[in-house]
Order: sequence, then structure tokens, then C-alpha cells
Amino acid sequence: MATGIENIKENDSIRQSIKLLIEDYKLSLEAGNRSRKTISWYLDILYSFFFKYLPSQGIIRPIDKLGREEVRSYIKHLQSSNRWPNRVRLGKDFGKLSSYTIQGKIRALKAFWGWLFKEERNDSNPFAGFLLPKVDKSLIVILTKGQILQLLRAIDRHTSLGARNYIVILLLIDTGVRISELISIKITDIDIAQSYVKVTGKGRKERIVPFSGITRKELIKYINRYRLDLCDADSNFLFPVKYNGHISVNCIQQMIRRLAEKVGLKNVKCHPHIFRHTFATMFLEKGGSPVILKEIMGHESFQTTQKYIHPQPQDLRRQHIKYSPVADLFEE
Repeated sequence: MATGIENIKENDSIRQSIKLLIEDYKLSLEAGNRSRKTISWYLDILYSFFFKYLPSQGIIRPIDKLGREEVRSYIKHLQSSNRWPNRVRLGKDFGKLSSYTIQGKIRALKAFWGWLFKEERNDSNPFAGFLLPKVDKSLIVILTKGQILQLLRAIDRHTSLGARNYIVILLLIDTGVRISELISIKITDIDIAQSYVKVTGKGRKERIVPFSGITRKELIKYINRYRLDLCDADSNFLFPVKYNGHISVNCIQQMIRRLAEKVGLKNVKCHPHIFRHTFATMFLEKGGSPVILKEIMGHESFQTTQKYIHPQPQDLRRQHIKYSPVADLFEE
């Protein structure tokens, strides 16, 4: 058994070997046309597992000596971990990691070991058939029609920033696009005549997303009257900023948060993704096809779309009033 300086050298060799494998995995993800954000997410999880969690448990072993036992231990560690552990100075309790976050981290590890086996870097895949941790089932929170109108009516549409913020909200609720897709839209991606926009989603996959006549009208007004006030004349982004580039995700997040505070929106956490949930739910409530919704939303599988196929509390209430057995008992 290696001891002293020999043990240190052996550990360094193991670390370097794992690092090289992760770098090769990164190249494989890039070749597979995965987005930079997705690749960064995978790498952060892998590095945290191999170079932070395992060493903290006194585990420094080659890849082929690691397996389910270590990952099960990691799951238990994650289940007891706090969200945003580095933000304790803010004096806020952010709670524990969500079941979705934990499942995502384990899915990333499982994908990595699958790649190792496929690329013949490992003789076996210990995670073939490994069950992912279950996620908590919760109702999807959406905005009501009244809340959406509150937000829109609180915007001063006669200023450049107000006109921009107004069309940002309209596009989010009318198309269901992700916030990352919205900020990347270019003028050349928009077909005003046909009322659709081309967006680039996960995996750099392009898709066509329609928008309504009302959004079309407001979009034309914004582009013709206000957009150039926000940027240099040669910018091609729909939501530009001075000195090229486009508006940031954080800028839109803060705008929506302040807007929600302004109108006194309570009992709902207002963030960009809630508009995506609201669009999908309302689309189906109005009779839209789940198959078409899948294409509009850019979901890779129908399973993701299915989470929107459920009745809202108000629907349950209406149906219960109409068909309640007890109400029927006491009818005169």
C-alpha cells in the first residue's frame, strides 16, 4: 500500500486522470451541439462530485472503482444540503435542495458513466438501470388573466423602456418561449407578415413560434418607434443594449419582480418562467392540441408536455359544483 509521498503522488495521478476524462466528455458534449449553458451545468456537477464531495469523504479512487454506493451516499448528502450555502450572510433561509435539483445532479452523473461505457473508458456501466431519486409532485403555479392585465397596465408604454418591457411580457405570455430564447431573438428572426418568430432552444435547435395579432401590432410599434432609442443603430437584437449585445436574463427578472411589487401581486412568485407555465396551461384550457403545444414549447419528449395536462383548482371547483353528489341529494 502506498504511504506518505507515494500516496500523495497516487492521489494526484487519480485526480489528473479523472480531470482528463471530464475534459474529453466536454469535447463530446460540444461535438453533440449541446449549449454552453448545458455543458457548464454538467461540468459543475461532475467537478463537485469528484473533486469536492468524494475527497471530503476520504474517497480518492479511480473511476472504475467507483459505483452505486458512492452515488447513493452523494444523494443522502444532497438531501441534507441547503440551497445557496454561500449566501448565509444575507440572513435568509433558502431551505433544502429541491427534489428536482437532486434528481438533475444524479442524472448528470448517470449520463457521464453511460458515456464512459459507450466510449469504452470503463469495462462496465454500474448505473445501467439505476433508478433516479423521485421528485415531489406539485401543482404548476400560473398567473390569472387578471394578474396578467395588472402587470401590463402598470407599464408606461409611451417610453422606450416601457414599450420594451410591455412587449417582453406580451411575448412571454403569447409564445411560451424560455427567457434565454427571448433575449437572443434578432430582428432577422421575426417574420412580421406571417406573425412568427424563429427561436433557438436547447441543443441549439431552431423552431418556429407563432404570435397573435395583438402582439404583432405592439411589436411593430416597438420596433418602429422605440427600439433604436435603446441601442446603437447597427444592433440586430430585438432587445438590445447600448454598445451591442442584448438585454440580460437578470435585467428581465428584476423588471418583472419590481413590476409585481408595484401592483401588489401576492401569493405568487412572479418570475419569467411562470409566463411559460401560464401560456402552456391556458393554451390547453382553450382547447389547444398537446401535440402542437409540444412543438411550440420545444419539448424533447411528450412527457414534459404532459405535466400541463391537468385541471386547475378553479376547474375542479366548477366541476364539483356541477356534479356534487351531496348537492344532488338535497335538490328540491
